[in-house]
Amino acid sequence: MAFSDGTPDDGAAAPERPDYTPAAWPEPVPLLPRQPLDPLGTVLIPPSERRLFTRAPAPQAQPPAPPGGPTPAALLAVPTPSPATAPAARQDRAAHPRALRLPFGGGTEARRRRLVERIRTPLRSCHRIALLGRPAEGVPVTLGALLAQHRPDPVIVLDLADASRVSHADRRILDRSAAGRLDILAVRPDTPGPAFRDTLTDLSGRYPMILSDTTAAAGDVQLTAVELADQLVICEHASADGARNASALIDHLTSRGHGGLVRGGTVVFVPSPPTERPVADRQLLAHFRTLCRDVVLLPAHTPGTPGRRRPHAHLAYLELAALVGDALAIRHTA
Repeated sequence: MAFSDGTPDDGAAAPERPDYTPAAWPEPVPLLPRQPLDPLGTVLIPPSERRLFTRAPAPQAQPPAPPGGPTPAALLAVPTPSPATAPAARQDRAAHPRALRLPFGGGTEARRRRLVERIRTPLRSCHRIALLGRPAEGVPVTLGALLAQHRPDPVIVLDLADASRVSHADRRILDRSAAGRLDILAVRPDTPGPAFRDTLTDLSGRYPMILSDTTAAAGDVQLTAVELADQLVICEHASADGARNASALIDHLTSRGHGGLVRGGTVVFVPSPPTERPVADRQLLAHFRTLCRDVVLLPAHTPGTPGRRRPHAHLAYLELAALVGDALAIRHTA
């Protein structure tokens, strides 16, 4: 007899299969009775196990030390601060607040260094900045002071408003931080456009960076500043009226063929006065970042040296100056 594949059958018996039957079956496990439930449906904790969920009793007072000296247990005991020493500890923490803020100080300092590096972008030719929009106290002078403080180039600010608007506090900013590299030239706001063009042309050969504050100037002077500008900064209030004015100004400049300046410019918003309806910061950022390069939200103007302002205010002005530095790199790499 042969198998189906043709192999002859030699008649050998098939190997026996292994037996996996256990030698002894396990005994059935008896079911434990269910624990009783309280009215809320949770399992009751037996009294013998409740000590795990209760506060440990207060340590007993140690007996007085024997006359021969302190016991070993007394030497290992940790002294508990008394109520009289607690105010002293709080005063010590208040006198050294840096110990509680170490994890957060490094990030702010690193951000400040990165902003300063962006401000120091090399400049190869004269760069003219036109400030448009609504007059904002302290913004042109503070921006010029930061640029002169962190850059080796001389900076001049053309103030086309009332000369008395440059306060004594702003002049202290120049003396302390700019170290003689920042000048302010008061120009009459009713200066004709051709005369202002001649002034800009003459100063372009003496100053590497010129900041023209034309927020209070006539229309022909603003148009001249835009035509000769390498960068735009539009300043408005963070209100509904300020947002509409900024949008209308952007549309007007784009219609006159200055769309490239608008897309590479920066919009600055300062706090709105109480008479205007404020707008949420996220709405201003989301809308105007689609129209220009970036948006900066500045706090209220507080006179003083830029390096000694409040930390968040100083970082906001540094961010504005860093955006000006970014425009220098974009201009030369384009």
